[in-house]
Amino acid sequence: MSSLWDRTQKLPKDLFKQVEQVYGDHFPLEVRFQLAMWIEESFSHPVQVKHEDIDSQNHAAQLGQQLLVQLDAKADSIPSDPDKFLTKQKLNEISMSLKTRYNGNLVGLYMKVRQCLEQELAIVTQFQMGTNNPVEQSLDQQIRQKLSLLKQRVAETGVELERCKHDQEAVTMEIYSFKENDAKYEQLKLQNGEAHADVKKWKVSRDKMELGIKQKFNNLLSQRAALVRALVANFHEVKEVQAQVLDKELINWKREQQLHGNGLQMTLSLESLQEWCEGLANIIWTMRQQIKQLEILKSQIADPVSDSASATNVLSELLSGITDLLSNLVTGTFIIEKQPPQVMKTNTRFTATVRLLVGGQLNVHMASPSVSVSIISENQANQLLKTPAQSTKRREDYSSGEILNGQGNMEFHAATRQVSVNFRNLQLKRIKRTEKKGTESVMEEKFSVLFWTEFQIGELKFQVWTLSLPVVVIVHGNQEPQALATITWDNAFAEWGRPPFRVPDKVSWAKMASALNMKWTSACGTNRSLTEENLYYLACKVFRNPNLHIDDFKNLVVSWGQFCREPLPDRNFTFWEWFYRVMNLTATHMRGPWSEGYIMGFVSKNRAEELLMAMEGGTFLLRFSDSEPGGVTIAYVRQDAHQKNVFMVAPFSSKDLLQRSIADVIFDLQEYLTFLFPNTPKDAFKKFSTSVAQNERAQTATGYVPHSLKTHVPEILERG
Repeated sequence: MSSLWDRTQKLPKDLFKQVEQVYGDHFPLEVRFQLAMWIEESFSHPVQVKHEDIDSQNHAAQLGQQLLVQLDAKADSIPSDPDKFLTKQKLNEISMSLKTRYNGNLVGLYMKVRQCLEQELAIVTQFQMGTNNPVEQSLDQQIRQKLSLLKQRVAETGVELERCKHDQEAVTMEIYSFKENDAKYEQLKLQNGEAHADVKKWKVSRDKMELGIKQKFNNLLSQRAALVRALVANFHEVKEVQAQVLDKELINWKREQQLHGNGLQMTLSLESLQEWCEGLANIIWTMRQQIKQLEILKSQIADPVSDSASATNVLSELLSGITDLLSNLVTGTFIIEKQPPQVMKTNTRFTATVRLLVGGQLNVHMASPSVSVSIISENQANQLLKTPAQSTKRREDYSSGEILNGQGNMEFHAATRQVSVNFRNLQLKRIKRTEKKGTESVMEEKFSVLFWTEFQIGELKFQVWTLSLPVVVIVHGNQEPQALATITWDNAFAEWGRPPFRVPDKVSWAKMASALNMKWTSACGTNRSLTEENLYYLACKVFRNPNLHIDDFKNLVVSWGQFCREPLPDRNFTFWEWFYRVMNLTATHMRGPWSEGYIMGFVSKNRAEELLMAMEGGTFLLRFSDSEPGGVTIAYVRQDAHQKNVFMVAPFSSKDLLQRSIADVIFDLQEYLTFLFPNTPKDAFKKFSTSVAQNERAQTATGYVPHSLKTHVPEILERG
């Protein structure tokens, strides 16, 4: 069967035009053409990308990365001949553009390619079936089409406004002529009386002129009324689109950015949002100018007294409404593209980037407005949000600390059409804490980084600010785990639009499981998600009940106290501290074995013994220690002529595995270990061994005979 691209190229012109409209800067048709076969082979089995499914996100990101690699390879393969130079240059430019657009958002690139292919296939299928049913448009296309129609309508009102202006100038000239004629008529009548033949003749001419002017004036009034109705209709349309872009799509992006703090791969495109917002800015600014021009025209030739007040009110309300839309668009699109760290250590450098999505369209950068950075408390954030938008605020009133290098100027970057400022050397020097409530610790106190700027567009003055995601300030590294617990809970469970920074005290286990899985897979850089068995084990631990029924725990709720305040039974550490420590251990020292499925990890001591007692001697598994957070133990079964026993090697900490990898430890104990549960030969760990490579490097580099540490266990050792 012929490829989709072959069938696409055979479409009639009007349908091929539809395909061209599907592709654009977000994914150019040129790339579809140059990589046609590879794209169809690689994207033929769609990945269902879901927030809770990290595997699907990673797979999609890999395909996005492979696409960019293929594009670069295609550009490199084109010879630099004069007749092919432009094609080569164009592909290189497209590659740079896509890398910039989807930087840190390769899942977004994958989603865009899939969307384009589905739209293309729908158009081809429609043609082959001989139907004329319209193809369902993507959200991106729907918004772009709405903006395109609005732009066209605004252009039409612009033409109508010019016609009104032209007709009003003509009426003005005729009124001026009529006044001259009327003055002559009155003078002639005074001299000769109304009965005089010349006076009668003047009167006929004057009355005819007056009638013509009245007709033209009434036509002008009708034109202006129709124009006002068109402007009102456009206003309601643009208000609806802006609500969709700002209150839905931009909020979705911000929520995704917050979940990104817990490890979610971002899929939504900030570049599409900028494109929509720039389209809105262009339309709204033009409409505002049109309304103001119409007001001037009305002031030059007013409506009849009976209609004047209502018409003036309509225009006045319309100008106020469109100005509010512009103000909301400007203030709503001042966003933090790169968030500051949510666990912030004093006297430590950090970075952040803020961006004004409509800055380029409205030429805000021409005045190079200054952006200042400060840190504010939860209470100050509440006060700032409660202050009416129209009231003037003082930046100096909002500060709870001192940030170095907290001044920067917004600049226009021509390559990306972005107006932004990148703060590269921010540093928190001092923090002012509030009084603690009850058992609250400093690692539960939330702050926010405030970005503030002021500028003018035309005669409109703007005071614009935006708040970062919640930040917990620490002064010692040992405070990081608890601070990260606060941030993880906030990112995962905060409801949008909440008062800063309110979060629920309890959440369902399903939500908790999703958050733990997202955090784990991101920190460990793995495609392997936590399994149902892993999550059951974690549920037993967080609910302090090893005998939970497999069907019951899913309906339970986890409290903040169970999560990170209350120590586990007979332990001096919390559930979160235990989880955080094994997550760090795996991410730092066992990423490869975990990704391969060689580490069972989340299994209790009793369950491990049950599993191993049913196996042959020498079978082993790796489990995280319950008693020592951040420790992994090797459980193995030994069988002699008389009995079978399970032993647990004393847990290996991060410090231990820094000296000798878990793979090397397994080979050190090879007289006891043969198969990884249930039946994987221990040689599977060879690719993760570091001993051979280190010894070869040491001998080559120094000439000395190398030595190494070895793990040894006595005949009987049981600890876990």
